[in-house]
Amino acid sequence: MVTDHKYTVADAGYFRRAVHYMMRNFSNNQLVFIVCTDELQWSKQHFTNAVTHAMDQLTIGIHGNSAIGNHDDSDVINTTTTTTTTTTTTTSTTTKRAIVVFSEGRRAEQDLAILSSCNHSIISVGTYGWWAGYLARGITVYYRNYPRKGAELMPLFSRDDYFPPEWVGL
Repeated sequence: MVTDHKYTVADAGYFRRAVHYMMRNFSNNQLVFIVCTDELQWSKQHFTNAVTHAMDQLTIGIHGNSAIGNHDDSDVINTTTTTTTTTTTTTSTTTKRAIVVFSEGRRAEQDLAILSSCNHSIISVGTYGWWAGYLARGITVYYRNYPRKGAELMPLFSRDDYFPPEWVGL
């Protein structure tokens, strides 16, 4: 007999909102997103799309917080917007740039060490991501729809005990 535990996972829309939140709040910084996952193919497709979508929504420049990562394995996403002001002779060019690095071929403890060295975190569900966000300090964005309403875990789950008050639920 198969039991539906109503387990939920973060969807692509959550990652799009979380990336947009980070880009909006760190608009004066170059952002390096380091993705550690056991769902590499899904993440490569959806997380890269989330970064591209967030950059399309923003009209301000992005450059900034660095973190440990191998840029040889990264997808660099770069768009440029040029604005000319007619009241002066100044032309300003704004470059929106974010680097996405996918951790591949590393053990879980190596990925956790990398994530704990980051300035801020976007986590999905589960304790691995929770510990990465906790150890990194900084801003942690978490998936607020966990656990799903009606899940067996729900009566045992206290959101206030699980998510520190300074974390941001999206």
